[in-house]
Amino acid sequence: MGVQIKANTENLVRPVADFVGIAGSALCALHCLIVPISMVSGQVVSAFVVDEVFFHNMLLFVLVPTAVLAFGIGCFNHKDRWVLGLGAVGLISLTAALTVLHDILGENGERTVGILASGCLIAAHWRNFRLCRDGDCQHTASKCSRY
Repeated sequence: MGVQIKANTENLVRPVADFVGIAGSALCALHCLIVPISMVSGQVVSAFVVDEVFFHNMLLFVLVPTAVLAFGIGCFNHKDRWVLGLGAVGLISLTAALTVLHDILGENGERTVGILASGCLIAAHWRNFRLCRDGDCQHTASKCSRY
């Protein structure tokens, strides 16, 4: 009974975590693209008029635990190195971009790294979602040529 509850919980939590991770990473990339454009054109997008530090901290507060949860459950099951690698690169890069890279690379460098990190996280979440959904792939994920 306990094993069945754990399996059902993982089957519910992991896809939601992947969806939240994809949506949050897309929001991050959108934020990095829209804020400079709206500032240059003189437009103010009300959804993005939030203190930058607060917005960055909220992104990290949501994205890091979500990614760790989704990738932890997924990689435990499918053991795919691409998910783990893309996820790790994305999380480390995004954390660096949102905390210290502004002072080192400037605003444009921070945005570039943030967009690339978001792309890595989106790819990792999508691959994780697909591999976990297609649980009928019975051989090791490194030999699975479908993805």
